[in-house]
Formats: sequence, structure tokens, C-alpha cells
Amino acid sequence: MPDTRKQLLMDLGLETLADTLLELAGHNEQVNDKINSLTSAEKVNIKRYRQKLAGLRKSNRYISLELSSSFADQLERMLLDLQTWVTDPSTGLDLVAEFIETDNVVFEMCDDSDGTVGQVYLSTARNLFFHYVSLCQDKEKVATLFIRLATKDDYGARSSLMKDLPETLGEPALSLILKKVQALEATEKEAENKKSYTWMLESITSQQREAQLFAAALQGRQVELPKPKMLAVARAFLEKQDAESALAWIQRIPENHVSYGYEIEEILKEIYIMQGDRESLVALQYKRFRFFRTLERFEELLLATGQEKRDEILANEWAHISQSSSSDDDDAQFLSEIGMIDELEVYIFARVETLNKGSYYTVPKIAAVLAKHGRYLAASLLYRSLLDCMMERAYAKSYHHGVDYLNALDTFAPLIKDWRSYPTHNSYKVNLLLENKRKTSFWNQYRISKG
Repeated sequence: MPDTRKQLLMDLGLETLADTLLELAGHNEQVNDKINSLTSAEKVNIKRYRQKLAGLRKSNRYISLELSSSFADQLERMLLDLQTWVTDPSTGLDLVAEFIETDNVVFEMCDDSDGTVGQVYLSTARNLFFHYVSLCQDKEKVATLFIRLATKDDYGARSSLMKDLPETLGEPALSLILKKVQALEATEKEAENKKSYTWMLESITSQQREAQLFAAALQGRQVELPKPKMLAVARAFLEKQDAESALAWIQRIPENHVSYGYEIEEILKEIYIMQGDRESLVALQYKRFRFFRTLERFEELLLATGQEKRDEILANEWAHISQSSSSDDDDAQFLSEIGMIDELEVYIFARVETLNKGSYYTVPKIAAVLAKHGRYLAASLLYRSLLDCMMERAYAKSYHHGVDYLNALDTFAPLIKDWRSYPTHNSYKVNLLLENKRKTSFWNQYRISKG
């Protein structure tokens, strides 16, 4: 459904919108900052930007892990705003460099265990830096700034600057940087700095050699390249609609190369489609699906085989799944998502003791689907396995989930007419209480849930 709000807002008129934005600005610093940015001259915005950087350097506050994502968003907005209102590449380079050089204070003031803040430096700041590099005609300045940033990386937040240099810097900037670093390395007396310059030289020359070999490969020459570059060559040939050459390069990479397996398969898929090789495409999609059965991969397989093969494929897969002696939460989830409820119930009854009881993300979803289709005993067995595992671990912070599981068991119990050989709900509940009577926090939460 199309979003008509833009036109509706425009119909309100400029004065109404301006008043509303100013009202919001009084309550929201992000909105206030955006209005100031939009209504200020470039020089004013640059001054405000540098004031924010100064604030970061002087700040004594600590950013916890819970707040790090919001902090990362704040840093990213600074860079995105910078790109919006700074058009002069020389000025842009200076301002991005100043941002990157805040890493020493930023990573001391925040818990970035999940890498959210680091990604702002490694990706957004890096990409904006090279954006201005591509526009800047002053290659001397580019070289000087690059060396200043790349030679001091105490927190690893600048490491991405040294990647793909032939593509991001190009000539003559890269040759100029190489010349400057060689001079610095030759005259440097301090051992640690000299080591840093030596590493830079080795990295740059290695990348230059790879770039030359890459170019030779695209000309049809047989050269040796690292695996990532071989993949890049294959993609380049695909872009030229040369599927045969792309396939030749992919075939040089061992099939069992785990690190690049997904990328290899994606390129092979494009090659087979381009070649019209339906047989190879079907075989590839079957292989992907068998390795990890998901609804998405099943639909991709059907695109290759045709929808008329759907029932046949599902019957074959159920035969494979049911004959396997091991249990797999992913297979159970696939049966759930594809709607094979009878088969799913059989699968659960046969393997409930060996399913991953600690899979608190997947198993509750499967149990909910079974319950929705009236398979209350199978759903109960899954909830029991989750609850037993949780109680065994005695992880108090998750007890509220356990309470939900027990309440579900209470609800399902009257609806189950045949318990087969499994303990009834009352028997299970009595035993649960006997074995976990000291877990008072859990039982208190359970009583409260009952009102």
C-alpha cells in the first residue's frame, strides 16, 4: 500500500509544518539538531560539527553496552550530515580525519563489545574519507592525511583504511604514499614506528601486485590469486556476460572451501542461469537445500525445478528426514514452516528426547505451531523440554519464559485426551515442584501470573 503521508503533509501548508517541527525540536534534540543543520550556512555547520568533536574529546561520561547502539547512531548522523553540507573535498577530508582521530577517546568511554560503534569508524567514516579522496585533486594532501591516519591505529578502528588501496586511492596518490612511507621507514629510529612503516610498505606493495595480477586475469591470462580475488575475477567476468570464464575461475577454488562456500554458490547460480544450464542449477539448489533446509531455500529450489515438483520434493525430503537417526531443530522448523504438521508431530514424538532443549528461539516457535493445529501433546513435550532445561540451568533471569511455558502446559492439559506413555500434566507438575522446590523466584512468578 503506497504511503500517502508526504502529500498529506504538503497539503497542510508550510506554516503548519514549520510550527510542528519547531514544537518537536523543543522536545527532541535530534530534531532540533537537524533543523539547525538545514537552516545554517556551511561555515556554521562546520563550526557546530567541530564543537561536537571537541565535546567527545572532553567528555567524562561512560557509554554502557545498552546505550552503545544509540551512541553509534549519533556518531553516524554526524558523518551523514557532514556529507550533506560539505561539498569541498579538501575540507571534507580534514573533517573526516578529525572524526577518525576521536577513536582514542571514544573507545575509552564506551563498551563496544558488540562492535556497533567500531563499525561507524570501519565502514561509514572510511567510506566517506575515500569519497572525498576520489574528488580531491590535491594528492599531496591525500597522501599526508592517509599516512597520518593509517600509521596510528591503537584500537583497530582504522584498519579498514588499508584495504583495497589500488581501488580506493588509485594513482598517483598510491605511488606518492608508497614513496613517502619508504622515506619514513628509512629514517625512523624508534623500533615500533619503523615496524609500522614496514608493515604498511609490505601491505601496499602486496596489494599493487594483486591489482596487476587481477588486471592480467581479466585479460585472460592464467595467474595465481588469493581466493577473494579469484571470486572478484569471476564476478567481473559475470558482469561482462562471460559465464564460461567466470566458471573457469570458480572451478579453481576447492569445492570444500568453507570460508567462501556461500559466495561460490551464489556466483555459480548466476553462471548457470546465464548459461541456461537448468540441470546444474537444480543440482546446486538441491545441494544447498539439503545442507540447510529452510523455506527460502525450498522456494529457490522450486524456481529451478518448477512448482509441479513441489509434492515430489517434499515427499523425498520427509523420507530423508525421517530416516535420519539424529535430530535437527532446523529440520523440525522447516516442517513447521512448510505446513507438514502430521510429519512434524511424528518427528517430535520420535526425537523429543534428543532435540536441542536449549534452543529457546526455535523450539518455542515449533511448539506454538503444533498447538495452533491442535497437536497439544507434542507441543507440551517441547515446552516440557524447554522448562526442564531452564530449571536445570537455574538461570533466574529467564524464569519469566519458564512461567510462560508452564502456563501453556496448564492450558493444554485439559485438551489432551491420550497421554500415550508420557506422564500426565499433574504428574509432571508434581515432579517439577519436588525437584525444584528451592527455586522460589520461579514459583513466586508463577503464582503471580495466576492472579
